[in-house]
Amino acid sequence: MNAPSMPRPVCLFLVNGLGMGNSTRCYAVIEQLAARGAVVHVATSGNGLTYFRDKAEIASLTPVEAFFYRNARRGVSAWRTLLALGKLAGIARRKSRQIDALLDQVKPDVVVTDSEYTVAPMRRRRIPVAAINNSDVVVTECRDGRPVPLDVKSHLWLIETMDYLFHRAMCDVVISPSAKPHPPAHPRIRRVGLILRRSVRERVPDQDVCPPPTGVRNVLFMLSGSVFASAVPMNGAHLPFKIHVVGREGTNQDNIEYHGKLMDNIACLMAADAIVLNGGFSAVSEALALRKPTFVIPVPRHAEQFVNARTVADLGIGYVVNEHTVLDRMAALWSANRWEGYAPTKPVTGYDGAREAADIILETAARRAGPTSAGAAGSPP
Repeated sequence: MNAPSMPRPVCLFLVNGLGMGNSTRCYAVIEQLAARGAVVHVATSGNGLTYFRDKAEIASLTPVEAFFYRNARRGVSAWRTLLALGKLAGIARRKSRQIDALLDQVKPDVVVTDSEYTVAPMRRRRIPVAAINNSDVVVTECRDGRPVPLDVKSHLWLIETMDYLFHRAMCDVVISPSAKPHPPAHPRIRRVGLILRRSVRERVPDQDVCPPPTGVRNVLFMLSGSVFASAVPMNGAHLPFKIHVVGREGTNQDNIEYHGKLMDNIACLMAADAIVLNGGFSAVSEALALRKPTFVIPVPRHAEQFVNARTVADLGIGYVVNEHTVLDRMAALWSANRWEGYAPTKPVTGYDGAREAADIILETAARRAGPTSAGAAGSPP
């Protein structure tokens, strides 16, 4: 007789779908989990629903309520977000009911969260929670003695620090990716390398191949549509390179091509000689791995994006700019035909954060399921 098959670990991902970065980061981990036999369910909202709807690794996709940030005239407003706590509390109650029902349906061995904060349903059922969150890195970087702009500090203390304390207290394990080897600030925090989609990880160059500025032919803008449309003026100037805009629709011009919202931007990434992006961690991680000159426009008053932009400069991979200076900075480098200050340093933590995160998630699931499931997952691919 054949030996009975081991039960497959069941993982439920709760993913904030407001932007694309949380979805692409989680998908990189899901690819690893599915390859090892895990059954993966996803609950998300907004862009996340569009991103995950055709992913073969997903056993089910469930829409849930979405949390949000309040905006000021420019950038994120921590104070306005706090003033919206009443509305956020209502969302939390509805989301809690949705997640309760989903837990009864899929019966996960572990729940993985990414920028989602509804953990009470799991705690009532004693289901372990593994969070993908690196707010500890943001707090650590902002306390390294270097100056932090005043307009970033309110977000640092009211949002990022509270985020760090929440995850430290409420999650069983916090998977914290970083390009730098910061020692974990708490025993529940597990440091991993950069989390990259498999299609990007397979294309990480062995060495830097970078054309001089005058050799740049294609520049990829990966800003959100609204930011690019309102805040990066082209002024009708002739540019000595072609700009490819991902994230919004527009009227193509001689040197500007709009690609709209792409769920898979790998072709544009690989064709680009230089990259312009906001400071989301997933986009910055892939830019660091591909080692192409990168111009980061951090969202104003956003501590994480401030830290991510500074990390790009610290590792010599590019430049911190704003929406009004980015094209002038690129033109100056073009005129000098030299990447001033560009000396890419490989992130010390490496590029295997997705595999490392999957290891931690499966360990966490096995501890709850007991020895019967401990060997269910195969070896890393």
